[in-house]
Amino acid sequence: MKLSDVICGVPISAGEQEEAKRRRELRIRQFLEEGPICLIRLTLNIIGPVKSFPMALDAFHEGVCAIRRELSSFSFEKLDCSPGAIPDGSPAVKPGDHPGGEPGETSRDGAGFVFREFKENTGAEGYFLLFEKSGSEGLAKTVKKRMISIEENHPLGRLFNIDVFSPDGNPISRGLLGLGSRSCLVCGEPAASCIEKRAHSTELILWRTVQILNDFFRGKAADLAAACAVRALLYEVSATPKPGLVDRNNSGSHQDMDFFTFLDSSAALIPWFRDFFCIGWDHASDPEPLLFSRLRFAGKRAEEQMFSATGGVNTHKGLVFSFAVLCGALGQIHARRPLPLDGRQVIDACWKLGRCALDDFQKTGEKEPQGGQRETNGEQCRRRYGLLGARGEAAAGFPSALRYGLPVLKKRLAKGDPLNDAAIFSLLSLIASVDDTNMIHRGGFAAAQDRKKEAMRLLSQLTNENFHDALNALDSSYIRENLSPGGCADLLAVSLMLCFLEQSGLVDAFY
Repeated sequence: MKLSDVICGVPISAGEQEEAKRRRELRIRQFLEEGPICLIRLTLNIIGPVKSFPMALDAFHEGVCAIRRELSSFSFEKLDCSPGAIPDGSPAVKPGDHPGGEPGETSRDGAGFVFREFKENTGAEGYFLLFEKSGSEGLAKTVKKRMISIEENHPLGRLFNIDVFSPDGNPISRGLLGLGSRSCLVCGEPAASCIEKRAHSTELILWRTVQILNDFFRGKAADLAAACAVRALLYEVSATPKPGLVDRNNSGSHQDMDFFTFLDSSAALIPWFRDFFCIGWDHASDPEPLLFSRLRFAGKRAEEQMFSATGGVNTHKGLVFSFAVLCGALGQIHARRPLPLDGRQVIDACWKLGRCALDDFQKTGEKEPQGGQRETNGEQCRRRYGLLGARGEAAAGFPSALRYGLPVLKKRLAKGDPLNDAAIFSLLSLIASVDDTNMIHRGGFAAAQDRKKEAMRLLSQLTNENFHDALNALDSSYIRENLSPGGCADLLAVSLMLCFLEQSGLVDAFY
């Protein structure tokens, strides 16, 4: 990642920096006049002329959250949080009344502090005014120790500059507490010594700053995406009853796998979903064919882990492909934009990556199988019926999940249905609408079409009271005829993941 990809803001002059320093000192004095027993100021250690940019603002927010968590454990007297109320009769400060006249935000917290923030080109600033009517001698030192713990232990802590002031305006230093000075951002030696000797170039310090920011936010989002992906796999196999599919009742039409086979496979794939996201993030500027090539290489290794975990049984090969595209697209978009991501942009990125897969598939599919090689089910359906299966869904931006699976899922959840039942209705909607290559392979094209019509009729007849019995009967029928809507099951997992991505806040909405 280039420095300019992260540090992309308005540079400030030396004069503006000096003026910002003067304003900070003025704010400290005026805030202390309101009578807090302790004052905390949060700023960021960002070297160079660009102080405010998207990832820095995200880091500032993380620092604010970390301080709030620490303060929540203190036993302050509860504040009156009604509008205009400040402890001890101090006048309320409205956002437009901040020292210097700059825009800011004020929030009163019932846990015993008032928070104010300023976000300017000179850098974000956050102020916590701690109040307690009875006072508390030595509180500032205790608070300072907690703030040092954040600076030392939070993954972004080296970029946090958390100052604590006593009521007389004096800062509480580390030395006053008998603690050593902060370590250098680059080499780990005492920072004051490195600054005095100018041991490191500005560019090197900026590189280290960007590395800290990038590693934290990439890792946090990758973990969230992977959690949504594996949750989707687990909920898909757990949804019961599903016609012809593995669920908590039985193995459906699959004699070589059971519920626990899917659990083993899902657990083995967790780190690969994270890797797919990180590949998209790290190579966001690559042309789509090159990015897809990287994802495909990782996907093949993920498949190997799946087969190793299941003893050679194919539980999730189609979903490895679909989730590689989806997680890779999430990483690619998030590397360039803050959260929440625009669902339409994510789907557009999926479409571009999926087209690369489809182009490869069509090129290789033009060749006849050589020397005993067997066509896959997908290749047979492509040749005989023009159906493209999972690759076609990804290449079109998962239209079936967006048109049928996800809307039904969200509608049923909004009505208060349990997630299990909402997932079953979503699956039935997919069976009624999608040409499932697995159904065609097992029962033939005509039978697959009949089953689509059957599912459509069922959807108009089912209620929350009768659908379990109806689906159990459908399951028995599918098992007798050895039918399995495996493609629709994969699309249900995609629909679940899209739903979970929205719930997590990683994506705003997909439609």
